[in-house]
Amino acid sequence: MTENNTKSNRKHGQIFGIKISSTSRGEVLEFLRLRLETKERFFFVTPNPEIILMAKDDWLLKKAIAKSDLSIPDGVGLKFAFKFLYGEDLNIIKGRELFMDIIKIADDKGLRIYFLGGFKDEAEKAKQELIKVYKNIKIQANSAPRYGNNGQPASEEDRKLHKSLISKIKMFEPDLIFVGLSAPKQEKWIFRNFFRLDATGAMAVGGTFNYISKTLPFPPKWMEKLGFEWLWRLILEPKRFKRIINAVVVFPLIVFRSKFIKYDNRK
Repeated sequence: MTENNTKSNRKHGQIFGIKISSTSRGEVLEFLRLRLETKERFFFVTPNPEIILMAKDDWLLKKAIAKSDLSIPDGVGLKFAFKFLYGEDLNIIKGRELFMDIIKIADDKGLRIYFLGGFKDEAEKAKQELIKVYKNIKIQANSAPRYGNNGQPASEEDRKLHKSLISKIKMFEPDLIFVGLSAPKQEKWIFRNFFRLDATGAMAVGGTFNYISKTLPFPPKWMEKLGFEWLWRLILEPKRFKRIINAVVVFPLIVFRSKFIKYDNRK
């Protein structure tokens, strides 16, 4: 069910017709370094089970993921689903860990980085935490206007704020843009706006700014190893209950059903 990329060891497969890239962190970072050197534009998305479930019935989200250069699976549920459906292993890469790998590369190269999103001032707080350690990168952070699930401004006032935001990003001339809006907004925002900007790369980072800003504590290592990070998020953010149920209950049930009703996951 996977297709080898002839230029590397990367493999691309699908769950419910949604593109998934199976690759190591080293290969992702090698890809990123090459694109930064050649200035060939790229963007990454980091789907988890909840996002795959959304994309199954959201054509624009599905298209945004399909157009990404790498759709990097972030969530142990995708690993289990892929193994169950196809009998093949899928490499899982935590988005926040990949984010920090990229920050280190950006610091080595002295790049310009833009943070967009987060809740309230989390992007700015994340910036302040990072510049304590990484002295060679230039970071600008901005909270986002309100966007609808279509990735477009939610009101006329938000449309004005969005226009101002795009101008700020263009003036800053970032090499990389990290977008931390909730799914599916962040994926659609990148799909709609990235190629209007001059940055080389963009990445959807979900709740990464929450952790980097120290707004939320990192989950215990034992929870991560056992695949119980979802329980940690539920404890810290009970309002995520519905989203977590979709990821840990609804998604596995649909995967199980699709296997036995011979749903073609490749379409």
